Amino acid sequence: MPWIHIFNILILVNFQYGNGQRFVSQSCKIFYDISPTSVICDVTSGDTWCLDSFRELMNGTKKSYLGDDQFTLEIECHGGGNISIRQPIKLPGMTSLTVRNCYITDYYDYDFSQEVSSIESVLQNLKFTNCKIEYRSLVFMNHVQKNSRKLLAYEKCQISNTLRTFIFQNSSIDYYPKRRPKYTRKELKLKLDYHNELRLLRKCSHDNLTYVEISSLNRFSAEVRVNDLLQNGIFNSLSVINLTNNGLERVPSSLFTDSMYQTIDRLSNVDLSRNNIEDISFLYKYFDFDGNLNVDLTRNRITELSNLDTNKLKSFSRLRNEVNIRENPLICTCYQKLFYEFIAEINDKKWRQYTYLKSMQCLDQESKRNLKNISEYSYERMCKKTESLVGAREGIFERNKYSILAFLLVLLAILVTCLLFKYKSRIAQLYRVKTSIQCHCPDNPKHYDAFISYSSSDERWVYDVLFKRLQSLLPDASLCLHHKDFIPGACIAENIINSVENSRFTLLVLSSNFIESEWCQLEFQKAFHQTLKHRRHLLVLLIEDIDFSLLDYDLRFFLQTYTYLKYSDKLFWQKLTATLQISTKSNKISHSHNPVFKQLLQ
Repeated sequence: MPWIHIFNILILVNFQYGNGQRFVSQSCKIFYDISPTSVICDVTSGDTWCLDSFRELMNGTKKSYLGDDQFTLEIECHGGGNISIRQPIKLPGMTSLTVRNCYITDYYDYDFSQEVSSIESVLQNLKFTNCKIEYRSLVFMNHVQKNSRKLLAYEKCQISNTLRTFIFQNSSIDYYPKRRPKYTRKELKLKLDYHNELRLLRKCSHDNLTYVEISSLNRFSAEVRVNDLLQNGIFNSLSVINLTNNGLERVPSSLFTDSMYQTIDRLSNVDLSRNNIEDISFLYKYFDFDGNLNVDLTRNRITELSNLDTNKLKSFSRLRNEVNIRENPLICTCYQKLFYEFIAEINDKKWRQYTYLKSMQCLDQESKRNLKNISEYSYERMCKKTESLVGAREGIFERNKYSILAFLLVLLAILVTCLLFKYKSRIAQLYRVKTSIQCHCPDNPKHYDAFISYSSSDERWVYDVLFKRLQSLLPDASLCLHHKDFIPGACIAENIINSVENSRFTLLVLSSNFIESEWCQLEFQKAFHQTLKHRRHLLVLLIEDIDFSLLDYDLRFFLQTYTYLKYSDKLFWQKLTATLQISTKSNKISHSHNPVFKQLLQ
């Protein structure tokens, strides 16, 4: 057994605490016989480890303990230990950083000093596991004001271009403060200009990155994080994207697009296992992509492969590409004829990558209990049997149709009477809503097509998913957002009222965070009032499952009375854009010859 050299370094971090000073000591061990040399630090409860202080220590002692050798750094926290890591993550000779079980502060703070900038980064591997990372909006605004140009490069690239592997596992962002911060007029303009410049910057080139893992997050965080990374970069070496166990109900919008195939030309594996994906309709292969791509969809919620899905699977798999759908709860139904024909075609020469399908089992469509091999399923026998049963039922109905119809009419009359009695107060309220519409003329011209009402805790999803997607789908639509359209200096309530009244629609992003916000409740009340005056003004976007019993009466009444859109709906974007597109077109038609509208335009 080789002898392991261990050297204990006592790190003293001096920082202000209360009215006095406090010293926190940590033990870091150096393992010399591991190549490269490994430095392991343990941070216990109540202690704080600081990268800046560690860098200062290493600058003075590295040659004594490590010489010119490269090393890896592992930090593990116990019992809620905190660490401070500022960007950029640079230490002389450090090739790998692993952080486990820590609360990380200052990660979205930046050190632009000459001392740090002069360090040549050799960091190749970066891994966060079971961490919570603090994000302070005031720190971000301070850098926007003072170091806008330098900050743009870091924000666009997300990670260092020297990295080979990046792993973000079971970790989350802790936003502070929880409520939406109040910005001055100057700060709002700076923030808007900054985001505009960020969008115009060229994509970052990540020549060394080969492996990206974003796993065990909630579905919104995973979608935002992977979209931010892939949409802003060019990846010449990236071969694996691992998005396992994120609860995804749909594939992130940055995957399986022309842009993905053009910027990640060596991609060989996309791991989407252990999610909640229900179909494979997202599959798409760019005509000029000549790589072999494996898509792992094991342990999802795929119950059947429709004829359309089967055609996509065959088209995607022609050049040795493969989709793994093992361990999905497949049901043998009569709606997937092409899928059974596809399985019958599989042999050692044709579709050999799908030989596993012949041994897969599915639930019987009638009992949904008995398992059978898919290859043994007889479409002709089972589906003809189903058709004969349907025919027999139709014969019974034909002979007794008048008796059955009379019985159904009586039953319907009883049911309607009971419903009228039970919901008489709701019906009366609906009648008041119907008769309280004050304007029967065409809508007055509005400055915005839609005002987006949301909680600051959902701000990242609104900007990176909703706003960007609507801008790409409806480039002519005018959207009102707090950070860019609220008038600085005016009272918040006045801004809310003006935004709702000057928008044709209010898109309300409903989540558990929205329910807890007082300003969000005010925005809903104003939008609901507009709905009572002008039908179809308020459109609710339900982005997560919530308990309706926690809602106030008006919001619960609205959701039970009007149609709302669920983000988990497969046709969410089609329905939303169709509604806003109709609004935009009708606005142009109804006001093109309106003299009042022309006067407003002037």
